[in-house]
Amino acid sequence: MKKVAVLIGATLMLAATAALAQAPPDTSAHPTQTPPPVVAPPVTPPPAQTPPPPAKAAPAPSNPGVYRFGSLSGSWLKPQSDFKKGAGDGWAITLEGFQFLRPDKKIAIGSQVGYQSFGKKNGVTVSNFPVDAVLKFFPKPGAGKIDLYGTGGLGFNYQRTDVGHSSSSDYFFGTQAGVGAVMHGKGAASLIVDAVYHWVFSNGTGSNFVALRAGLLVPMMR
Repeated sequence: MKKVAVLIGATLMLAATAALAQAPPDTSAHPTQTPPPVVAPPVTPPPAQTPPPPAKAAPAPSNPGVYRFGSLSGSWLKPQSDFKKGAGDGWAITLEGFQFLRPDKKIAIGSQVGYQSFGKKNGVTVSNFPVDAVLKFFPKPGAGKIDLYGTGGLGFNYQRTDVGHSSSSDYFFGTQAGVGAVMHGKGAASLIVDAVYHWVFSNGTGSNFVALRAGLLVPMMR
């Protein structure tokens, strides 16, 4: 019987050992730790760039390709110095034409003819028929709706003086200088205004006066 008991015990021990060898390992005491996933840092998009404002188009020049102009204008005349003692305020009408010398339209030459009548004063009436050569300078032509200019000129004046029922006349040398502006509209024609000081070197005292002028300027030809 002892042999049988020893044999049975040995058999049970072998069976238990085989069972332990085939059983899965116990992971409850030391569980396998899964590493955390790698998260990429957030990428900040570059700030949106505001597109630059469109370049402002330069104003189109007035009457492109036109270099000759003519004007008809009227003036208010104000005698100066000693001339105002023998002449009152007057009026004038002037016909002018000028031509630009270069495509940049900065310098123009032209001529003026007209009639100037001064108010009667102390029984004396004076009138002029001027013929002048003129020069105009435009510093910034085509920069906007208004073109400023400087002007100067020289010429001759047929001057007539009436005293009572008698009259006398003669030719006198004269010159002028002033500033003005050409104001452009939607059409081809423009408004021209200027203030010009005139010197007429007559006998005795000069016939000096200021002329404030306004008129219509129109293109003549290309």
